[in-house]
Amino acid sequence: MELKNLFKLTAISTALAATLGLAGCGGDININTGKETTTPTTPTTPPTTPTETAQQKSYSGFATKSTTLATVDGKEVWELKGSLLPSTAASTISTGGQDGDKIVLGNDVVWLLNGAVVAGGDNENSVELSILPGTKVLGGSDSYLVISRGSTIMAEGTASAPIVFTSAETALGQEGKAGQWGGLVLLGNAPVNTCPDLANCDASFEVGNHNYGGDNTQDSSGVLQYVRVEFGGFKINDTQEMNGISFAGVGSGTQVDHIQVHLNNDDGVEFWGGNVSISNVVLTENFDDSLDWTNGWQGSAQHVYIRQGDNGSNRGIEADSNSDANAMPMSKPTLANITIDVANGTNSGGDDAEGILFRKGTGVTAYNLLVKGDVDSGECLEVNDDNTVNNANSAELTVQNSLVDCVEPFKNAKPDAAEGRTLALDVEAWFKGQEGNLVGASDLTGYMPNTSSVALTAGKADLSNLDDRLVDAQYIGAFDGTNDWTEGWTTAIHDDATPAPTTLPTLTSCPVGTTAETVPAGLYKDDAVTLVCTLQGNVLSNTTLLAGQNVMYKIDGGAVVVGGDNSNSATLAIQAGTKLFATDNSYIVVSRGSKIMAQGTATHPIEMTSQQDVIAGAEGARGQWGGLVLLGKGLTNTCPDKNACDASFEVGDFPYGGNDNTDSSGQISYVVIKYAGFKVNDTQEMNGISFAAVGSGTQVDHIQVHANGDDGVEFWGGAVNLKYVYLTHNFDDSLDWTNGWQGKAQFVYITHEDGNANRGIEGDSHKGATDTPVSKPKLANFTILPGADIENASGDKGEGILLRVATAAELYNVLVQGRKGSTSTTESGECLELDGSYAGLVDNVNNNTLTMSHSIIDCNEPFKYSSDNAATADAINVETWFMGQEGNATKAVTLTDGMPATTDAALIGAGKDLSTDDNFFEATNFIGAFDGQNDWRQGWAYFPQ
Repeated sequence: MELKNLFKLTAISTALAATLGLAGCGGDININTGKETTTPTTPTTPPTTPTETAQQKSYSGFATKSTTLATVDGKEVWELKGSLLPSTAASTISTGGQDGDKIVLGNDVVWLLNGAVVAGGDNENSVELSILPGTKVLGGSDSYLVISRGSTIMAEGTASAPIVFTSAETALGQEGKAGQWGGLVLLGNAPVNTCPDLANCDASFEVGNHNYGGDNTQDSSGVLQYVRVEFGGFKINDTQEMNGISFAGVGSGTQVDHIQVHLNNDDGVEFWGGNVSISNVVLTENFDDSLDWTNGWQGSAQHVYIRQGDNGSNRGIEADSNSDANAMPMSKPTLANITIDVANGTNSGGDDAEGILFRKGTGVTAYNLLVKGDVDSGECLEVNDDNTVNNANSAELTVQNSLVDCVEPFKNAKPDAAEGRTLALDVEAWFKGQEGNLVGASDLTGYMPNTSSVALTAGKADLSNLDDRLVDAQYIGAFDGTNDWTEGWTTAIHDDATPAPTTLPTLTSCPVGTTAETVPAGLYKDDAVTLVCTLQGNVLSNTTLLAGQNVMYKIDGGAVVVGGDNSNSATLAIQAGTKLFATDNSYIVVSRGSKIMAQGTATHPIEMTSQQDVIAGAEGARGQWGGLVLLGKGLTNTCPDKNACDASFEVGDFPYGGNDNTDSSGQISYVVIKYAGFKVNDTQEMNGISFAAVGSGTQVDHIQVHANGDDGVEFWGGAVNLKYVYLTHNFDDSLDWTNGWQGKAQFVYITHEDGNANRGIEGDSHKGATDTPVSKPKLANFTILPGADIENASGDKGEGILLRVATAAELYNVLVQGRKGSTSTTESGECLELDGSYAGLVDNVNNNTLTMSHSIIDCNEPFKYSSDNAATADAINVETWFMGQEGNATKAVTLTDGMPATTDAALIGAGKDLSTDDNFFEATNFIGAFDGQNDWRQGWAYFPQ
């Protein structure tokens, strides 16, 4: 229902008739139609003077009691209209009221705006409009509130009693939607660069022609604190639209913190010049730009959370100064601790969802920004036009200690004669060339960084010394991982019910970059599949595999290679719920400089499997396709010169390696890989996932490799980290490292199939004494169930952990439980072995760079030391080494599918908490991969029979 001219009587009556009993829709509403009739009677007593209510005494001087809405939320509704001006009458303030130039909107009533309500005149007849905590203000379709130059608003809510500006429709129990009313406009006397003479500045606001601007940088328009503005932004025409909160020439004397603008039909907040600063700001699902500035804004913004709406938003930040580079002051705000969750798709205006656009000669000083985009997001950081490029090159536009985690991270400035642009800027190089900036995985749950997120430790320190408007917050993004400052006063973040799992769409055509294949009836086990899209060859442009309930993707023709080697970089994005299968000789390779963004979810994991696993009448088995290969620019000790490293991957001779252990190859989350690992020859075999010098900027979590023909996962150098890893029935080693891997892993569960596996862990480093870096991963909370001591087809038996070839490592909270038969065919082989054939391993034991603590070995054959080198034979007694470290034991434990009982004191409460020393690790007090209560495999993993 669109409300024009403030609730026509017939509209209210219709709404009431349609929604009787609205108490369950957001509050009690009583509507007086004015049509009730009674039979007159002859008075028997003289008439008496009506007694004024407390509200009438307080508010009648500047407001009127609504004649259409009697009560909302059990409170009377009072209407504000036209100008709010000083009064010479006696004070009427009780809960609220007026005293001279002070007007107080009390929380004992609900307020209704009728048209443009303007507090004060333009630098005359000034008033202070005070709004008490817990007050609700309703707006009709053509209404908004303006605070004139020289007047102030004192809207000081609290976390438990915020002040809420919302639409009148919501008071009628209807759904709140963008554009149902106007918004809040603050007009100040601070500088704006559209006025050549600031002492005589009368810039005109875009709606209503209200004046703003001046020469007072410290001007005050009052206080906005714990204020929520919802469902605003009515549109007058294509160029005139209302923002949630508009700051026009507002000065630094204004206090703004803890504000939210939700579902506005234009921008969330916009600044035209001025110096006002804002903090603790939430901007959610706004249609155009969430935070927009122009015409010389020089304030600051800290702790800002922006969440865009899919297919409903444009930019997180749109930043301008003036098309004239000589217009002063130049926009140059200071930004810190901003998180932008970029949406997917386009809004109804045809605008892509994007992150940050700096243009029209703006400057900025920015710290600790976090921009996270998804598979269908637009660019996350763009610089545009010559004046802005000049600012970027002259340090007027700087971004430091910030993190971009996006499928399409950057868009360059390019010459465009039609647009009058002549300068270019490589935005990626500009961003990476500044202090502390990162491109990689943000590792968030919702908007909150996980304990393992780089965002928690990579922020700029001492912000308050750099700018006294900022507070110290040495983390990237709006949140520190512990304290959620949005709780208690915001909407649409915490109070929404958990949505039901979404159903994947039905696709009618294949995505760009793939080709459609005919689907004969009955060919596939899943008869819902009507569309098969083939991906093959070299992927040299960004390609997204769209999820659909009727579609599968075929990896065909050998190696599908994403990008060129450090050239023609591309991103292969894979949506949650996508299913891929591969032909016998096929596999996926992600080149150096390119990325894979395989972002599944617990309800919609991504599956990669063999062709035989999906074709009717066939069965999946080890080695039926290749697997997934990630090639990074991290350190590997096979390259003496890390700046000129081209190590060769064992299948296909793809180059990898470099000097950047923070490099990002993208993200792999909630991904299941089955039946991969084909064999080229006795020395060349494919792993489920191969991490070749992959850097720590890559996010890997919730992955499973099942029934691979060689190793489950293997690492050649690099520093990639993993969490929540399930490795089942892999033929050789489940987790294998060599050549200098220095990453971390937590929560890893390994199971073997008897007669078809070798080791749970095989750890190597180097053979040359001068090879660096030395492998030194840090591992915690592993459960390893090795298979029986039966040779697999390669002659290898089922064993637990082998550390050898000079590796170092730190292992904590590890449980190895072997088979417990009475013969070699019914029990596991050795569960912990150190091989000192290369003396470096002995050195690592002696200097405590190879350690293992708070771990349990539960095996018939717990330990083994082996050496082919007589000089080092028996140099280490493995049992003595293990038992001599803190918290270790050999004892029997009981598991059910890897899970201990919650009362198992041997495991629960016996582990080491690594989170206090290393924020990658989650807090634990248990040994093994599970705490006895939470099975992190549920919902996404494949459980072998």
